[in-house]
Amino acid sequence: MIRTLMQFLRLEHIRNFMTLFSSSAFAQGISLLLAPVLSRIFTPDDFGLVALYLGILSVLSVLSTAKYEQAIMLPRKNSDAVHIFRLVVVISLAFSLLSLFVFLFFNARIAAMLGNPGIAGWLYLMPVSLFLHAIIQASTFYSNRTKEFGRIAKTTIIQNISLNVIRLGDGFFKTTPNGLISGQLTAQIVAAAYIARKTLKQIKNASVGFSVFKIRDQARKYIQYPRFNLLLSLTNNLSGTLPVFLFTWGFSAEVAGLYAFGYTFVFRPLGLFSQSTQQVLSQKTIESHHEGRDVFPGLIKLTTRFFIAGIIPFLILAIWAPDIFSFLFSDSYRDAGSYIQILSPWLFMVYLSSPLSFLPELFFRQKKAMIIDMVYLILRFASLMAGIYTNDLWLALVLFSGVSTIVVGYNLFWYLYLAKKGRLKPGGNESQ
Repeated sequence: MIRTLMQFLRLEHIRNFMTLFSSSAFAQGISLLLAPVLSRIFTPDDFGLVALYLGILSVLSVLSTAKYEQAIMLPRKNSDAVHIFRLVVVISLAFSLLSLFVFLFFNARIAAMLGNPGIAGWLYLMPVSLFLHAIIQASTFYSNRTKEFGRIAKTTIIQNISLNVIRLGDGFFKTTPNGLISGQLTAQIVAAAYIARKTLKQIKNASVGFSVFKIRDQARKYIQYPRFNLLLSLTNNLSGTLPVFLFTWGFSAEVAGLYAFGYTFVFRPLGLFSQSTQQVLSQKTIESHHEGRDVFPGLIKLTTRFFIAGIIPFLILAIWAPDIFSFLFSDSYRDAGSYIQILSPWLFMVYLSSPLSFLPELFFRQKKAMIIDMVYLILRFASLMAGIYTNDLWLALVLFSGVSTIVVGYNLFWYLYLAKKGRLKPGGNESQ
């Protein structure tokens, strides 16, 4: 048995997966362990400010690369991948300079529109964050292409350690107005410096000359990424950050901070589980499907096991989340637990459905997936606005949780339906 286990661990894709998973788990573990300390150093308003900053970064980062970084993995020739890498750098630099102009002249007006004047001064740094994010993304995809998984893992660890060290130091010594944001920016600088230096050295050794015409050719060849993936990613990111934007605008930075704190605390382990499970599950499912095997029985069995394993932890959240948050993070964050209590049915559905979210791509149903995401965004917006209009935060949370639970639950059953009905035709095309 031990010999079989050792042979299993020596498989290349398993080693690569374990490298990335262990680094992510270590990084997330540090953040979770320090959360009780940070919650006593920073206020909910502080967390609301950094959540707003990261929300803006999340939405604008999609535009800053036009999603071309995802195309780095695709070309057969490495020289073409290098040209796409350079394309991402050029686009992000241009977009960052454009955003600098906007924030220099309109930062106060934008901050007022968002409902938090405190973000105004930090918007000057947003172009830097956007460019660093693009560099990290492009370098990560290129490192993935060349199987430099150790580099990616080290970047994750370096970024997370830098983030938490700066946040702790700034929190104790109050060297900046908001140590959470300064920690975020410093971590980006350190991570970008490390992975970009390694990646650029690798590209230099590849001896690929700079060519504007070849960069233009790659931009044209992979134009589907800004045409289609950009809209889908923008919708997803906006949907994820929508509560922070609307809670800040409609209620207060404190409410947004409590929501973001609770959401992040639960979603860190949830996201790690989902990502790692999907990486293994998607590879195995795609391989089985291409070999003509029925993937539905395995997926329904796995979903059932996830349900049995997760129902008790999520019931604990649904019943005792306020007491748990009050004990771990102080009474100031009790309401964050109350928010999670209301959102727990949605979070449970996310836990069940996220590992299967690759199935629409496998069965060529991306168009319907995009339509569902658009409807999801509209319904979430309407539910939050209903609470804001009536000045009832709890109504907003209940409606938001209800809508999200229904849509994500529909997605879960749709994913399983695709697995049950999807078959390969003799020619290798998907059944309709």
